[in-house]
Amino acid sequence: MKIRTPLTDRVNVEPAIINGMTSTEANYIAVVSFALSMLVGVALFIVTGFWPLLAVLGIGGPVLSLWYGSLYLQTLKRNRPDGFYVQATHIWLSKIGIIRCRFNRHDRFYEIGASINLTFNPPLEMRAESEEKVSNNP
Repeated sequence: MKIRTPLTDRVNVEPAIINGMTSTEANYIAVVSFALSMLVGVALFIVTGFWPLLAVLGIGGPVLSLWYGSLYLQTLKRNRPDGFYVQATHIWLSKIGIIRCRFNRHDRFYEIGASINLTFNPPLEMRAESEEKVSNNP
């Protein structure tokens, strides 16, 4: 009986669902495209008075957006690490103030009131002083 080893490199990776697009990316695209489709549908309903446009655009708009968005993301995500654009979008939204950032993205100094000497030069002067002390002691 041969024991198979698990695929540990795929444990923490979100699976792709449509042309390499993950479910998180699909949710973002679906929400935005649904809102825009309904906005266009309401505008067309007001102009034409034809109510089935709301249903057609409310369903068809997100489906087409997901398909063509997945094809576009497929070219963008090539040679990028997993979750790169989700994290980049999250950081961008936090920079413009829409959401709070979940990542550490600040550069600050610790304010503990202490300074640390980070020079890594060998103490040559100390070696000369110790030789003088040895030669002066009888």
